[in-house]
Amino acid sequence: MKPTLFELFGFKVPSYSVLMVLGYLVALASIFYLTPKGGDDRKGELSRAQVWDLYIVMVVSSILGSKIGHVLFEAPGHRGKEGQIIHSLPELLVDDPWHWARLGEAGYVWYGGMIGALLTAVFYFYRRPHLRAALYSDAFAPAIMLGACVGRLGCLMAGCCYGQPTDVPWAMSFPGVAGLVHPTQLYDSLVALTLGLYLLFRFPKRRFDGELIASLLIGYGVLRGFTESFRGDPERGTFGPLSTSQLLSIPMVTSGVYLWVRLSKKPAAAGPTPVSETPSQAT
Repeated sequence: MKPTLFELFGFKVPSYSVLMVLGYLVALASIFYLTPKGGDDRKGELSRAQVWDLYIVMVVSSILGSKIGHVLFEAPGHRGKEGQIIHSLPELLVDDPWHWARLGEAGYVWYGGMIGALLTAVFYFYRRPHLRAALYSDAFAPAIMLGACVGRLGCLMAGCCYGQPTDVPWAMSFPGVAGLVHPTQLYDSLVALTLGLYLLFRFPKRRFDGELIASLLIGYGVLRGFTESFRGDPERGTFGPLSTSQLLSIPMVTSGVYLWVRLSKKPAAAGPTPVSETPSQAT
């Protein structure tokens, strides 16, 4: 593992932060690939200006949401300033009230970021009713997964989010962890990569607006619930027999099924499909 990627003028640059930024850049490239130049949102098309605005606010909301989610759901197991084990959220806030604001440190909950971004998107489209919200959501769906794929590699480099002890041939060791464990960071990264590529190539063939975002919610919710069964780090948070992410996967899958049933009954709105009809304009 390599928590510090390199040093620059005496400043340690965390691997996690670098890969998180790279993940957001990969997501942006994916969105722009699906968005043609000159698209007019007034005609029901994807507009790069609107895509850029939405991307910025979703990046900010996802970062804050994932950090806040980390504090809310994973407070127990942290070490306090004196080296003591933290047992509850109030105890963490008293010991380290600005824990959520240190963005350069590992400690992000993907579902927290997803919830933050989705709530922001709902408000964004509420204020802009002329936009095809489901179309924009479909364009962002592959980006969310491809960005998550890169971000999970940051977890691997930082040594967090590791799995349970195992003797499988691909088991890995992590600092401070006895023996070999499942590299669950790689499991989640492969899940995100597979879904991201599927959604990217499915975009021009989708049958209705909203198909891809519904597929993301269902597919990732189910697969993340499965990979969580291999997790072994104490900070993942538990609610009875379920981990925090497994618990949050339930409303995620439910929401995806609801969107699929509701939106699949509506014919696709008029307007071009960017990739399939104007491939030369995509970058």
